[in-house]
Amino acid sequence: MNTIIAYPNNLDFSNGNYHQSSDNFKKANKFLDFNEFQSLTHKDTFIYLIPSSIIGNYVFESNKNLSKQNNLANFISEIDTYIVSDISKNEFFISDQNGFVIDKSLYKKINNLLNSLNCKVIAIPDYFLNNKTDKDTITEFNDNFLFSFKDGTGGSIDHDSLKQYLDTVKSSHPDFNPDVFSDKNIKELQTFNINKNIKVPEFLKNMKPDLPNLFKFKFTIKNIFNKLSFSRTEMYLCILLLVSCLSLPHVFIAQNNKHINIYESETFNIFRSIDKNTKKIVTPKLQMDQLLEQISVSSLVQAKDIKSNFANFRFLISIGDDYLNNVQIDFNSNEATLSFINLPDLQYRLLKNSATSFNIEILNEDILNNENKINGQIKIGFNNE
Repeated sequence: MNTIIAYPNNLDFSNGNYHQSSDNFKKANKFLDFNEFQSLTHKDTFIYLIPSSIIGNYVFESNKNLSKQNNLANFISEIDTYIVSDISKNEFFISDQNGFVIDKSLYKKINNLLNSLNCKVIAIPDYFLNNKTDKDTITEFNDNFLFSFKDGTGGSIDHDSLKQYLDTVKSSHPDFNPDVFSDKNIKELQTFNINKNIKVPEFLKNMKPDLPNLFKFKFTIKNIFNKLSFSRTEMYLCILLLVSCLSLPHVFIAQNNKHINIYESETFNIFRSIDKNTKKIVTPKLQMDQLLEQISVSSLVQAKDIKSNFANFRFLISIGDDYLNNVQIDFNSNEATLSFINLPDLQYRLLKNSATSFNIEILNEDILNNENKINGQIKIGFNNE
């Protein structure tokens, strides 16, 4: 696990210097662009120091009884008179004790660069590198002087503007008496307590865990895959699974609708084969029972026209014709064996109820009803007229 502290050299933000835990933060390394950090994984931490010169920071105590959005609205309302530019052109952040403002275009540039990384990202104002809750500090870092006040506010200034900035700070903080961390003899800082032993590892060790993180993760498919560190094969597999999750429900619904349409069509054909006046099927079981009650033997079987005992057999098997697997007829015994596969239970009951109307007797049933589907065979006998 590697921890990197990086900071830019200019407002381009894509290049600068960094320290890393692999050498105990001793050496300052240069980076030309963020591609140099693409090897970092989710186990690593990337701390990016945003120049506080582009961040407005204020004391603001969040109300724990309000939501974050309400607290943010209250913060904006409090400071809007101090902001020269349009409110909509800024990004706002709050922590428990402070609020921050940064130009939206600059923030977008920084945040896009940080979102390209695959590791844990923390973006903080640079003066939090050496922030103490009980003492003001001035830290010389990256050719600038970081002013960090115990109330959580701060700023950074170059050497040429140090004297003027100090005068401003002293006028607003009469009791200003900071600890100074610099390995140079700076005339303007001689009146303060100076510590020349600057150690970046110590700063990192003393960093508070509840620092305000100004980084915002952008939820895009690319960023999510980057954070998960998928290989190319895993990425393609994940995309396939995602597409399947989105498309399969529609496929299943379409398939189910197809089966419903087939069932309704077949049911309607059965009713039409019995009664040509059937126009619509609403409650199949009830309508079938009513239809069977209306059917008389005389209307279904006209003995004068019968040429053989099998005259009505064709109509009977048409009820389950689509599901017939095999038909065996014994003319000597006037019997037949019908084998069915996945015959709907409704059609099977219709076949049984209709059999007696055709002088046909169910001699034997060797069937299995599974989820209203009939599988097996039945033996029928034809009664002589």
